[in-house]
Amino acid sequence: MKGILLLSHGTLSKGMYETTQWFMGEDIPQYDYLCLEPDDSPEAFDEKIKAKLETLDTGEGVIFIVDLMGGTPFNRSATFMSQGVDVFTGLNLPLVLELLGKRLFEGEEIDMAALEQIGKDGVVYVNKLFASMASGSDDE
Repeated sequence: MKGILLLSHGTLSKGMYETTQWFMGEDIPQYDYLCLEPDDSPEAFDEKIKAKLETLDTGEGVIFIVDLMGGTPFNRSATFMSQGVDVFTGLNLPLVLELLGKRLFEGEEIDMAALEQIGKDGVVYVNKLFASMASGSDDE
């Protein structure tokens, strides 16, 4: 089973981690988070990532879900792709819940393209959706 690590600037990943426990329970194996603190150097953050990898990777790799492309958590995460790490950006609840559900309850191989689409589909401009529903239009 692949490990999962949520990474973010500040405490976003901690909040996401705690929120997913409401849905999936508190004892989720190979699942953790890492917050970049304002005083962390890139090298110090690398060391924190390495420590998390040691506990999360049981030989099948780890999936990193990072808050923002181009930021320090993303940039540092990308350097670990050669070590069996898959990296997603755009940390959101639908993406994480789908990944956890597939991994915990369905035991399925993770389709990375489908997972990416679920993350994208989790972003909806609801005003536009409701307006199209009210007008009977199929345009989203």
